[in-house]
Amino acid sequence: RRIGGGHKQRYRMIDFQRLRYEAGKEQQPIEEKVMEVRYDPCRSADIALVAGGSRKRWIIATENMEAGDLIRTSGAIGRMAVLAKEGDSHPLGALPVGTLVNNLELFPGKGAQYIRAAGTCGVLLRKVNGTAIVQLPSKHQIQVLETCMVTVGRVSNVEHNKRVIGKAGRNRWLGIRPSSGLWQRKGGWAGRKIRPLPPMKSFVNLPSAAKA
Repeated sequence: RRIGGGHKQRYRMIDFQRLRYEAGKEQQPIEEKVMEVRYDPCRSADIALVAGGSRKRWIIATENMEAGDLIRTSGAIGRMAVLAKEGDSHPLGALPVGTLVNNLELFPGKGAQYIRAAGTCGVLLRKVNGTAIVQLPSKHQIQVLETCMVTVGRVSNVEHNKRVIGKAGRNRWLGIRPSSGLWQRKGGWAGRKIRPLPPMKSFVNLPSAAKA
């Protein structure tokens, strides 16, 4: 609905699975250098080209990420919490409580599925019996395994929600069509509602069919 037209876009394959080891280096942390940070027409956040070892890949950029930065990815969970540095990626179990996180996995190894939009971040609230409770940007809380990977910090392009469209034609450039006149009425269904938050949603010990 409301999708059509727009300027032609080039899609760049984003690697949402930060913990992707090279052959023979499975036990070593992954260190990569940020080559460039650029606009992506297919998403609200900026993307970064990172290089390490024999490969290059696109990832979602964090708020203060710049060309020349070194970022680190590690899947280890130690007895002590690590020193969280923006742009680095760790399992939830390795981070201190209160850390701002983004690009959250729901299941270990499946790749980031939550907190990927521009300017968003979640908060690691607490860790309980091998699981972690994360507050999403919507204030909803979810429970995932502590081995799920996240990126430290806030997603880039924080000012995205403050942009001014200016004219209807700009939305057409973006591929957004106008609403039908039937749906432009100012009825009670439109606008924000004040509802209580739902109970915490758990992604731990789900039936195998639900994980597919």
